[in-house]
Amino acid sequence: MPEGHASPRRLLPRIGVRGRVFTYFSVFTALLLALLWLFQIAMLPYFYRLQKSQVLGAAVDTLAANINSKELQQLADRLSLADDVGILIVDDVLTEAVSTADARDSVLQRMTRADCRRLIKDAAQSQLTQYTILVAGNAKREALAQDNRMMGRNPSQVGVDQQHMIAYRQVTDQNGTLWFVMVDVRITPVDATVQTLKSQYLFIAIIMVLLGTVLSLVLSRRIAQPIIATNDAAKGLALGRYVPSHAGVSYSEIEQLNRTLIKAAEDLRRVEIMQRELIANISHDLRTPLTLIEGYAEAMRDLPGENTPQNMQVIIDEAKRLTSLVNAVLEYSAMQNGQASISPSRYNITQSIRGILIRYQKLVEKEGYTIRFDPAQELWVQADEMKIGQVVYNLVNNALTYTGADRTVTVTQRASGAQVRIEVRDSGAGIEPQELPHIWNRYYRGAKPHKRATVGTGLGLSIVRSVLEAHGLHYGVVSQPDQGTVFWFTLPLS
Repeated sequence: MPEGHASPRRLLPRIGVRGRVFTYFSVFTALLLALLWLFQIAMLPYFYRLQKSQVLGAAVDTLAANINSKELQQLADRLSLADDVGILIVDDVLTEAVSTADARDSVLQRMTRADCRRLIKDAAQSQLTQYTILVAGNAKREALAQDNRMMGRNPSQVGVDQQHMIAYRQVTDQNGTLWFVMVDVRITPVDATVQTLKSQYLFIAIIMVLLGTVLSLVLSRRIAQPIIATNDAAKGLALGRYVPSHAGVSYSEIEQLNRTLIKAAEDLRRVEIMQRELIANISHDLRTPLTLIEGYAEAMRDLPGENTPQNMQVIIDEAKRLTSLVNAVLEYSAMQNGQASISPSRYNITQSIRGILIRYQKLVEKEGYTIRFDPAQELWVQADEMKIGQVVYNLVNNALTYTGADRTVTVTQRASGAQVRIEVRDSGAGIEPQELPHIWNRYYRGAKPHKRATVGTGLGLSIVRSVLEAHGLHYGVVSQPDQGTVFWFTLPLS
């Protein structure tokens, strides 16, 4: 789109909830009035004739089905009385077999032979029931030749044209004789009825418009009010506050939205607290190694004889601690952004765990920790060896941090069917039930104190969760106060 030209969609003003509800009700009222006009006024003559044709068709079918009955005349009389129709059954030479001569306003007995032959000719061309309209009444002589005008004597007390619908059909009896069943009914003009309905329609339209307007205004207000209140309350989400107004809220969707926003506000507050804790933790963990590096470097610069391998090793160790801290933050960021790809391969999970535990050999020797790992067999799995190694390393490191006074951590490997289950168990004080849902969250640290000095970022278990979910693996934690904690996950055997 050329510069300086706004999108056509942006030129249209946005309609609020109240405006939309009012518009929808207006359109609905207009459609309802249009349908009422169409079916009650415009199409009333059509439906009237359709109903009459159904009555005549049913009578013809009944008579045709009983053409061989000896009581055909009695049947015709009953139908004539019940449906107010005239009935005439003749053969191909116009000999009457059944007739209801006393039927009110019937034209069948007043038709000429020419009229009857015209109907018989049409009936002989089809086996289906046919329908026609005959006009009877005082008409000019030149109009008598019209196809739909009856040539015979007019019905009694007819001063104007009357329309009669006739249903006729050819029937063959059991002896092979052709009979022609004719049934007629007078079609009453509906012009007066239509005029009456038009007068009523005007009042109905005015009432419906007024009711629709009032109802749309009331409903739009009731629908929009809780949404507006929720929107006003949601503005506090940026500050971690959300206090919804429950006055007048009667919709389950608004209640669900309020609960969702309350949960979002709680999550935002928790994330904000965790971020502050992260900043404090990282600041503390960065300050300590940086202070040591600065102090030992100044001592080695200013004091003769301080440039020793031991002092250099302190600087190297503290630099590694800083590197480990930065790498943990970068690794978690990469996992969350989807930049850390998973490359599954077949490898020996037993040997991989042994290699990871070897890294803790110095810690075991110097500080008296015990790490137990005694697999029953060598097992091969299909996964990303480096990523799963990070999982094991973080779980073992977490267990060493929170283990009990016996300073023991147990790693188990159990094969079950097509899966291998890895468990890392400590003997610490356990995790409180209310803390379990949050331990996988970033920046989270439990309330229990650490048993050893460690550099922690609060990202270890978050990295574990990200890696395992990227693999599509099952994982979990089992913990009870004063009974230790077990972290576990499964891998597919290869």
